[in-house]
Amino acid sequence: MIFESKIDLHLQRDSELARKKPTKIFAKFLYALTSGNYGELKEQQLFTAVAIMQELNKVMINKGITNLQLLEVDDVVYYEDLDNKDNDLAEGMMNISMKRDHITAPEFKHMALTLSHPKDDIEYFIEIDISRIHTPNQAPINIKIYGYIDAFKMAEDESEDGLKERLNQHFSSQDKYDEMVRRYRSQFDSFVSGLNFALNAQLRVKEAPVETSNVIVRPEHKARAWDDNSRVRRRHYRHADSNAMIYPLIWMSLMDNHHIHPENVTIESPDGSELGVVEEMVDGDAIDPLFNENIPVEEAVASSEFSEPAMSIDDTKSDSSWLSDMSDFDSSDSGSSCSSCSSCSSCSS
Repeated sequence: MIFESKIDLHLQRDSELARKKPTKIFAKFLYALTSGNYGELKEQQLFTAVAIMQELNKVMINKGITNLQLLEVDDVVYYEDLDNKDNDLAEGMMNISMKRDHITAPEFKHMALTLSHPKDDIEYFIEIDISRIHTPNQAPINIKIYGYIDAFKMAEDESEDGLKERLNQHFSSQDKYDEMVRRYRSQFDSFVSGLNFALNAQLRVKEAPVETSNVIVRPEHKARAWDDNSRVRRRHYRHADSNAMIYPLIWMSLMDNHHIHPENVTIESPDGSELGVVEEMVDGDAIDPLFNENIPVEEAVASSEFSEPAMSIDDTKSDSSWLSDMSDFDSSDSGSSCSSCSSCSSCSS
């Protein structure tokens, strides 16, 4: 099981935050993206996006979240932590200047950071995505938080069978299973609640509703390894430890072996696509195709009572730039002349 939360942030067009000048390392980041030219509208929009990213970064630092996994602009990777370094945000932001030839700014579509943060019994991954272009019914700032149960990682000298045997105790009865899920979900909810409060206070948004799901991964043909298209490989565990995080891929088989019935869960494919939502399964029900790993995923989705056809997206409304009215700012003193090294404490705030 993976815990997932989504927070959509809507800023007011007259927000003072949108006019804050990026400073220190974020000023260097902006300077590298624009070569110091802030005159054009799209460059002004980039200015605002970087300023907002800096405010989000302040929230993360105040919460002790300083491990950068991935930095992307329009899907171009500018920093990737393959060595699982600690406190590497400054290093990641400075890396932008080394890949300046590949930049797509100021015609950027979105900027994204992925951070990791171990706390208590859960390892958290926070994805921050800032979009310049979006449809009217979409939020321009999307934050997704994922929680992996740290104790369920496969140890370095542990086999898959050994991991299953160790996890069996949590699946030995419905009561033990339900209590285990409640305990870890409570920790996850507490973390997300604290982060959401900090975001509201820093960004001064009207409200930031949280959507949280208990997610069960439905592997294809009992696959026990994440492929390169999976979220775990793509944005979370891009380093060698991805093989240790296989417990979500065996979760469904453990439930089946012990006749555990889920409730209020979302079934997802390894790449994060939603396959169905289960509110309740009672004892005596025939196993649903979604929970039968011997059935191909597409066939299971088509015949499951818990799957619904994908909703069609209304594309009659044109996309718009939410930053287009946020161009009244002071772009003087870009901060590009800062001579501080990338590792100084001032560069991370």
